[in-house]
Amino acid sequence: MEELKAHTYKWYEFGCKDASYLETKADYATLTFSEKMLYNFHLATCRYCRRFVKQVNQIEALLKKSKSVETGIIMAEEKKLAINQLITDNLSK
Repeated sequence: MEELKAHTYKWYEFGCKDASYLETKADYATLTFSEKMLYNFHLATCRYCRRFVKQVNQIEALLKKSKSVETGIIMAEEKKLAINQLITDNLSK
Protein backbone atom coordinates (compact mmCIF):
# COMPACT_ATOMS: atom_id res chain seq x y z
CA MET A 1 0.00 0.00 0.00
CA GLU A 2 1.31 3.41 -0.89
CA GLU A 3 2.46 5.43 2.09
CA LEU A 4 -0.06 8.13 3.02
CA LYS A 5 1.45 11.59 3.08
CA ALA A 6 -1.09 13.51 5.14
CA HIS A 7 0.57 16.88 4.61
CA THR A 8 -0.18 16.66 0.88
CA TYR A 9 -3.92 16.23 1.50
CA LYS A 10 -6.32 19.07 1.85
CA TRP A 11 -9.08 18.52 4.37
CA TYR A 12 -11.70 18.25 1.62
CA GLU A 13 -9.67 15.61 -0.27
CA PHE A 14 -9.31 13.33 2.76
CA GLY A 15 -11.78 10.45 2.39
CA CYS A 16 -12.95 7.26 4.02
CA LYS A 17 -10.17 5.17 2.44
CA ASP A 18 -7.58 7.49 3.97
CA ALA A 19 -9.31 7.38 7.36
CA SER A 20 -9.47 3.57 7.38
CA TYR A 21 -5.78 3.46 6.42
CA LEU A 22 -4.89 5.74 9.33
CA GLU A 23 -7.06 3.69 11.70
CA THR A 24 -5.02 0.63 10.76
CA LYS A 25 -1.72 2.52 10.75
CA ALA A 26 -2.37 3.80 14.29
CA ASP A 27 -2.18 0.21 15.56
CA TYR A 28 1.35 -0.19 14.24
CA ALA A 29 2.91 3.27 14.16
CA THR A 30 2.52 6.73 15.60
CA LEU A 31 0.50 9.14 13.51
CA THR A 32 1.91 12.56 12.71
CA PHE A 33 0.15 15.66 14.00
CA SER A 34 -1.37 16.44 10.58
CA GLU A 35 -2.55 12.82 10.17
CA LYS A 36 -4.23 12.96 13.59
CA MET A 37 -5.93 16.24 12.75
CA LEU A 38 -7.23 15.02 9.39
CA TYR A 39 -8.32 11.71 10.88
CA ASN A 40 -10.16 13.30 13.81
CA PHE A 41 -11.85 15.88 11.58
CA HIS A 42 -13.00 13.12 9.24
CA LEU A 43 -14.35 11.02 12.13
CA ALA A 44 -16.25 14.03 13.43
CA THR A 45 -18.02 14.39 10.09
CA CYS A 46 -18.42 10.78 8.87
CA ARG A 47 -20.79 8.43 10.65
CA TYR A 48 -19.68 5.49 8.50
CA CYS A 49 -16.08 5.77 9.62
CA ARG A 50 -17.16 6.15 13.26
CA ARG A 51 -19.09 2.90 12.86
CA PHE A 52 -16.04 1.28 11.23
CA VAL A 53 -13.81 2.32 14.16
CA LYS A 54 -16.37 0.98 16.63
CA GLN A 55 -16.50 -2.37 14.81
CA VAL A 56 -12.70 -2.61 14.65
CA ASN A 57 -12.46 -1.94 18.38
CA GLN A 58 -15.09 -4.60 19.12
CA ILE A 59 -13.25 -7.18 17.02
CA GLU A 60 -9.94 -6.34 18.70
CA ALA A 61 -11.53 -6.68 22.14
CA LEU A 62 -12.99 -10.08 21.24
CA LEU A 63 -9.64 -11.26 19.90
CA LYS A 64 -7.83 -10.16 23.06
CA LYS A 65 -10.46 -11.85 25.20
CA SER A 66 -10.24 -15.10 23.24
CA LYS A 67 -6.45 -15.13 23.54
CA SER A 68 -6.52 -14.56 27.28
CA VAL A 69 -9.08 -17.28 28.04
CA GLU A 70 -8.21 -20.92 27.47
CA THR A 71 -11.51 -22.39 26.30
CA GLY A 72 -10.51 -25.80 25.05
CA ILE A 73 -13.37 -25.67 22.53
CA ILE A 74 -12.66 -26.75 18.98
CA MET A 75 -14.92 -25.23 16.34
CA ALA A 76 -16.32 -27.47 13.63
CA GLU A 77 -15.10 -26.75 10.10
CA GLU A 78 -18.60 -25.96 8.78
CA LYS A 79 -19.07 -23.33 11.51
CA LYS A 80 -15.77 -21.72 10.53
CA LEU A 81 -16.91 -21.61 6.91
CA ALA A 82 -20.29 -20.14 7.92
CA ILE A 83 -18.58 -17.39 9.96
CA ASN A 84 -16.25 -16.65 7.05
CA GLN A 85 -19.24 -16.36 4.72
CA LEU A 86 -21.03 -13.97 7.09
CA ILE A 87 -17.96 -11.75 7.31
CA THR A 88 -17.52 -11.77 3.53
CA ASP A 89 -21.19 -10.94 2.96
CA ASN A 90 -21.10 -8.04 5.43
CA LEU A 91 -17.88 -6.64 3.96
CA SER A 92 -19.42 -6.52 0.50
CA LYS A 93 -22.36 -4.35 1.67
